[in-house]
Amino acid sequence: MTGFDRLARHEVTLWLDGRGWAGWTQVSIERGIDTVSGGFVVSFTDRLRTGDRAWEVSPGMPCKITLADETLVTGHIDVVSRAVDGETVSISLRGRDKAADLVDCSAMNTPGMWRGQKLEAIACEIAAPFGIGITVSSDTGKPFARFALQQGETAWAAIERMASYRGLIAWSTGDGTIRIGNPDSGEVAGQIIGGVNVVSAESDEDHSERFSSYTVKGQSSGNDNRHGRAVAHVKAAAQDAGIARYRPLLILAEEQSDTASLRKRAAWEAQTRAARGQQRRVTVPGWFAGNNIASPAWRPGARAYVSIPWCKVNGTLLIERVRLVRDAEGGTTSELTLVPPEAWAKLAEPEPKQ
Repeated sequence: MTGFDRLARHEVTLWLDGRGWAGWTQVSIERGIDTVSGGFVVSFTDRLRTGDRAWEVSPGMPCKITLADETLVTGHIDVVSRAVDGETVSISLRGRDKAADLVDCSAMNTPGMWRGQKLEAIACEIAAPFGIGITVSSDTGKPFARFALQQGETAWAAIERMASYRGLIAWSTGDGTIRIGNPDSGEVAGQIIGGVNVVSAESDEDHSERFSSYTVKGQSSGNDNRHGRAVAHVKAAAQDAGIARYRPLLILAEEQSDTASLRKRAAWEAQTRAARGQQRRVTVPGWFAGNNIASPAWRPGARAYVSIPWCKVNGTLLIERVRLVRDAEGGTTSELTLVPPEAWAKLAEPEPKQ
């Protein structure tokens, strides 16, 4: 790969009406499994004015953001900002991927109720009016006996609610589709080593939402063999060995439960709360993971091996959010938010009785 090719590989291109625009002086592209819709801001400043003719770009235009051969965002321009100052003109474009419409807009399907349909079939119908496709990467379970939209519910909230009933997560892939499944790909995309490729790092160890013990209580339906106290008061418990002092938490199960499901809920509470209390934010040079020049850009859902002794981290973490940045102050960097993979373990929520 020549030096010119290497430079071109680090060029962000905004595509409008089939034409690519590059050479941006400032770039910010953010994607995450916790942010639903990816977004971007690209800016250009020309210090030698050649005229006052405005570039024909307007809010609402379909667009695509690419880096090398990767599509990072497929969506629309939200905001166009223009400025003139002496001999300088500048333009800044802000946009989001297609999933933004699912987040912003109400689900208006008629009659808005489905019987005996699989999750992916219902999700496809909800997303279709917005021109957004649905893919699944996990078993979505049995068909819903009945699923109905709630009054005023957004399209995204409806899809997310269905996914939660199956212990799955929905997220935007940036290419104009929504994926439903487990966002943790398990792939280790690259290494982040203190003193090697770390520009800066921050580490939060937060115990405010962690407890020494979790007790989950519920009720289960009785029958001729099991009744009375045996079903009226079922419970299970789990411990968090990382919390030394007495900090108990009692949780009441929302629906009918048995001891096995309550035990699973208690263990999940202990595991995910401990994982969510460990967050690392790291800035690394460049936009690409791995040592290979052909490596893809850092992306949410992949994992990274992280070793930063001062931040007390040495192991494989899940990349929760990525912000690719280029500006005059910091140059070209990737800002990564990382958490233990257990932070994104999902437990199926009980469906309301029909």
